[in-house]
Amino acid sequence: MFHTNTERLIVMWRETRDGRRLPARTDLSPIDLGALLPQVFMLGREGDGSEQFRLCGGLMADLHGRDLRGSSFYGLWSKLDRPQVAAAIAKSRSAAHPVVITVEAISARGDAIGVELCLAPLTGPTGEADRTIGLYQPISTVARLMGAPVQGFRIRAVTPAEEIRPLGRPALRLVVDNTRRVA
Repeated sequence: MFHTNTERLIVMWRETRDGRRLPARTDLSPIDLGALLPQVFMLGREGDGSEQFRLCGGLMADLHGRDLRGSSFYGLWSKLDRPQVAAAIAKSRSAAHPVVITVEAISARGDAIGVELCLAPLTGPTGEADRTIGLYQPISTVARLMGAPVQGFRIRAVTPAEEIRPLGRPALRLVVDNTRRVA
């Protein structure tokens, strides 16, 4: 179960696909994102395989103490976590489904908050899956950072694309068998 904003981005992404394998970057309007806009970011795959921030919402800039546009997404991760993050993005693009990476966002002083990073693949101008729209959703109070900027991420969990269940479908069903309740 993810934060409602994470689920909202997944629903918007799925609806924008409109029967296609992936939505195009131009299919998502900032107006559609509304209140999520300060938490939204866009990544673009560069020729060397790196992922660069193309856009970065105000919440991210505030929490990181700088505008991340033009910087490396992988630069926020330890060298040990980078291959797992790169694999998650690649799998998300090849499977044509979002992925959620739950992280600890760690400040310069060592304080940490929980964050869900929802990454959903998009096609760019060439029609290739070379863009990713992301949502930066804190899942613990940002006050714990006490104003110190976030320096990087540490992976807690990666939820692969195929494990993200469609919204509105219950995770469990209640079955009654001769008046016994079985989950």
